[in-house]
Amino acid sequence: MKSSWSVALSGIPQGSVLGPLLFLIYVSGLDSGILNWILKFADDTKIFEKVKSLEQQDDLLQDDLNALLPWSND
Repeated sequence: MKSSWSVALSGIPQGSVLGPLLFLIYVSGLDSGILNWILKFADDTKIFEKVKSLEQQDDLLQDDLNALLPWSND
């Protein structure tokens, strides 16, 4: 079964020269307010830190996830 073409009403066409630049502009503010390490590659983002206890996990990593929530809503 073959899929059919569909008209995209928004976004940037895949493979365009402008796409990666607009993506970088879009995610440029992602790491503001993040206290732990953040690693961005292509469209993946990882926040990480060495934790020694469950309390640290809740405090350190959850705070950064909570800081990302307003950014993602905006």
